[in-house]
Amino acid sequence: MTKNYLKLFFNSIISILVGLIFSVSLFGQTNYGWLQRSGFPGPARHRGTAAAVGNRGYVGLGHINSVFDILFDDWFEYDPGSDSWTQKASFPGGPRMHATSFTIGNKIYTGTGRDVNQVLYNDFYSYDPSTNTWSNIAPFPGAARRGAVSFVINGIGYVGTGSYHSNFYKYDPAIDVWSPVTSLPGTGRISAVAFSINGKGYLTTGDDGGPNTDMWEYDPTFDSWTAKANLPGLPRMEACGFALNGKGFVGTGDDFSSGTNYQDFWSYDPTANTWIQVADFSGQARRYMSSFIIGNRAYTCLGTSGINYADLWEYGSISGIDENTNGELSISVFPNPIHENAILNFSENIQQGELILTDITGKQIQKISNINGYTFQFNRNEISSGIYCITLLQSNKIISRTKILID
Repeated sequence: MTKNYLKLFFNSIISILVGLIFSVSLFGQTNYGWLQRSGFPGPARHRGTAAAVGNRGYVGLGHINSVFDILFDDWFEYDPGSDSWTQKASFPGGPRMHATSFTIGNKIYTGTGRDVNQVLYNDFYSYDPSTNTWSNIAPFPGAARRGAVSFVINGIGYVGTGSYHSNFYKYDPAIDVWSPVTSLPGTGRISAVAFSINGKGYLTTGDDGGPNTDMWEYDPTFDSWTAKANLPGLPRMEACGFALNGKGFVGTGDDFSSGTNYQDFWSYDPTANTWIQVADFSGQARRYMSSFIIGNRAYTCLGTSGINYADLWEYGSISGIDENTNGELSISVFPNPIHENAILNFSENIQQGELILTDITGKQIQKISNINGYTFQFNRNEISSGIYCITLLQSNKIISRTKILID
């Protein structure tokens, strides 16, 4: 009997610790969330492609496959400063779906894909936003394909997988030459996601006859791939992925083509080789969403769930500003847990500060301006029970952050 009670006690302690570790891990991402922006101005679609140069994003191509298969060759520029779109020169390869794009320097490189007659391509083009012109470059040397992925490391583009292939090639824009590199050791696949972080390439998920969760790291120094921690969410294909602020992000997609669509998102830390779940995508669950990065913001758009979408979403700091905290200022909260009210004590005198309260998904719950002095009385009002993050800003910079528990 005593052994059973001890076993129950230790199991309870372990469960509590695991829950706390998960809460802390999840809490580390609560300053990120989704914000809807001005929608893509072309027809709603999926299997498009996207990339960014400087402070502009570019989206185009793709298709609609309802009654008739309609493909597009249009190209649009997004300006996050004015939250507006402008149509640009059309893609010269003709209407195309399931192409891949990457950026090196001030140019975007777009190629491969499939046309309306289901013909696969291996041609490639470069787009120069400064002149709004497209130019032919050397064709991709592998088999023509659709659903390939790409990433960039040290000014070299890498393109591979797609149409159930596993081979990879690198492109040097300085000499307009493609060269083979080591193939992905995992299965050949289509509709995976890939990105690069700190001089390494990463590839995960995709369709090799079914959905996947495997994760692979490519090291260009040794031209080698290494298996990494699997994506802990549901196996998926046709997902969306991008790298932001030194982390990888993967989400949405589906369990099989035209199957159950997902909204969840996961963040990968390459240093620790660990994943944590972050705020779900705020739009409708979908597959084939496109993405691009501008500064410290990710932008995702298009996709389908059987219904085609043209919405645009921004992912980044929920405060809408850059983080810049030196960790010197501290906040103490009493009482914590909070029943009705609490006193926030600051280790420094705050002048014209702002306080932002977010829940564990990163959703902003409350924003309070004109915080002054060393203390502030926080009133619960109608806020539901749960774990929350308090972020303190001064002169549009984050200067401190702490957790509270409202019961």
